[in-house]
Amino acid sequence: MTLQLTEQPGRDLAVVAADTAARTLAEHADQVDRDGVFPQASVAALARTGLLNAVLPHHLGGMGLNTAVLAEVARTLGRACGSTAMIWTMHQVQLACVARHLDAADAASAELLSSIVARNGLIASVTSELGVGGNLRESRVACDREGNRTSFVKKAPTISYGLMADAFLITARRNEEAAAGDQVLVLASADQVELHDVGEWDVMGMRGTRSPGCRISVDVPSTQVLSTPFAEVAAHTMVPLSHILWSAAWIGIAEEAARRATRRLRQAGRLGSSGTAPDLRLASVGQRLDALNGLLQSVIRGYEQLDDSRTDVVTSDFAVEVNSLKLAASTETVEIAETALEICGMQGYQERSAHSVARMLRDLYSARLMISNSRLQETNATAMLMRRYG
Repeated sequence: MTLQLTEQPGRDLAVVAADTAARTLAEHADQVDRDGVFPQASVAALARTGLLNAVLPHHLGGMGLNTAVLAEVARTLGRACGSTAMIWTMHQVQLACVARHLDAADAASAELLSSIVARNGLIASVTSELGVGGNLRESRVACDREGNRTSFVKKAPTISYGLMADAFLITARRNEEAAAGDQVLVLASADQVELHDVGEWDVMGMRGTRSPGCRISVDVPSTQVLSTPFAEVAAHTMVPLSHILWSAAWIGIAEEAARRATRRLRQAGRLGSSGTAPDLRLASVGQRLDALNGLLQSVIRGYEQLDDSRTDVVTSDFAVEVNSLKLAASTETVEIAETALEICGMQGYQERSAHSVARMLRDLYSARLMISNSRLQETNATAMLMRRYG
């Protein structure tokens, strides 16, 4: 069963909170990137402003923000610090997956969620798995149920901010007899798991997310296995909300690169005032950002209009649309940042320059790897062929 979150969006409060938190994010962004450290101060700022639990309804301790306002927050955070913005979006998705899909049988998970929210904890995503080729919708590892407990060991190539997480939302097959696509979600607190063979996180961009791979051993009461099948959670919440919020954060990062390019042109007197010719590359950047924001808003409107009981709608036409948003945002934002680099020249290339777009560009290169673009293109191609010829 899917719960409706009916609170009013509270946009004004969210905008103020995001602007307030963004000042802290921006202050620490370069150091977080340079040292590859978790943005502790920035996450604390999100907690102080109430944004850490923004996606949750008021009665669960959140701000009750709708998808449009959540996306606006993600853009604001992205402009300040890509790593912190991505941590925030991932956490919002995990919160939503649990809160929107609890039913009467999930009292233990509801109690754990309440505890996490009360202490402003982070929930990490453990949906990646070695051996499935990056397919979110398949698992090799299966739940082993003995008595009233469920256990398994999963090898994950990445776990979002894994060592800093207070809880984990983990996919696995329902049982040993289940097919690869018959998956469930398990909500486990940090003291119910063990992380082994934790890998290094020395990466090109999104360095502050601290998301190395590891082997995770899980042992929880079986009541912490969510009753709603993962297929439904993925279709209704995880995939569309991830693609929307990720895209918004990436757009925010690209907007910051564009802002720095604009500032560089203004400094050089090349904005077209006083008889000088404008740099037409900046106009192209603006047009691309406008187009991406328009696509983002269109997908958000479609998502907010969905009837959650109509699974077929979510998994056909809308799936193509939301995948297309992710594909566009993950590639166009890189090209926008590359153009900003060209405009800024060596000032944009230097890490310590006020006009540097190096961090933005490196962060954005991760976008096409988060649920691989090639897999999404295959999914869209199959869906469109079935729609036309099926």
